[in-house]
Amino acid sequence: MKLATLALALGLSAPAFASTTFTVDFEKSWDYGQMVDASYAASGVTFTNVMGLSNGDGLGSLPDGSYYAGAPSPQGVGFVQLDGVVNTAAYMNVAGGVVGGLSFFYSSPSDVSFAISAYSGLNGTGTLLGTINLTANSADYTTWTQAVLTFGGVAQSFDLTGAANVVGLDNISAVPEPTSVAMLLAGATLLLARRRRG
Repeated sequence: MKLATLALALGLSAPAFASTTFTVDFEKSWDYGQMVDASYAASGVTFTNVMGLSNGDGLGSLPDGSYYAGAPSPQGVGFVQLDGVVNTAAYMNVAGGVVGGLSFFYSSPSDVSFAISAYSGLNGTGTLLGTINLTANSADYTTWTQAVLTFGGVAQSFDLTGAANVVGLDNISAVPEPTSVAMLLAGATLLLARRRRG
């Protein structure tokens, strides 16, 4: 009975943890020009104006026709493609919200300022919570670097417009807020200590 009461108290004292857990790895065979859209809707993530690109599609610069060698998940990657007329913005929406940060791998032949921005509302609305600049790391999309966009508050969308027509993306995931993780670990430690005593 005491253990159940303590577990309930820990649950009530834990912070509101709005982060949706997901990993978008683009691991499927994409038709050229196929949009990602709601492919990850089951994980609470949707995209606007982001294509899925398959490795080994024959369009790349490497001898085997691949373009994305070295990507952390090798079958496919994401790429924002905007025409500046009809498609002028790109977003990743996470309806359940993300707290703390967004981790992702990227490949880019040039530096990109304001490549990804976190917003409190869907489709880049609400308050700007944070942004990240990316540095060039690969002329041919064969080098991939992990980056983390950190921010305060709960982000429901990420504006990917700055990454358009340049940056390849892979293995996008939520990063738990460090203070929330620390508090949950402290709670678990307290629970274990009480179990040993009682």
